[in-house]
Amino acid sequence: MGQSQRHIALVWLILVGDAEAHDWYTGKTDPVLHYNCCGNKDCHPIDSSDVRATKDGYYVRLTRPTYMNDPQGREWFIPRERVQAAPDDRYHICERLMTFYRTVTPHMKFETFHRFKWTCFFAPMGTGSIDGM
Repeated sequence: MGQSQRHIALVWLILVGDAEAHDWYTGKTDPVLHYNCCGNKDCHPIDSSDVRATKDGYYVRLTRPTYMNDPQGREWFIPRERVQAAPDDRYHICERLMTFYRTVTPHMKFETFHRFKWTCFFAPMGTGSIDGM
């Protein structure tokens, strides 16, 4: 097998492996807002130490970079009615980096800033928000 054939085979294996790992998120939507959860690589598992359950839902704490001097919020609250069952024993979140605009006075110019926003959240079966807490 030549050098270029090995590179093609390696790329194919990486793409197939990534597609299978990402596959179960495909076609999922938020149960309340009906937005698509997944837009390419938006979904991923998160550590259970970053999740705090309450009777009303979950608080998720993820460390995010600061963009254009606009710090990301410390925690996201996921209401109980927007939590979906995960197919494994892990928590998963789907999030996107979104662009926002604000007016800067007195010049009345627009300034852009970027923040991550969550789109879907999955909790393991047997957790309170899935089973009716």
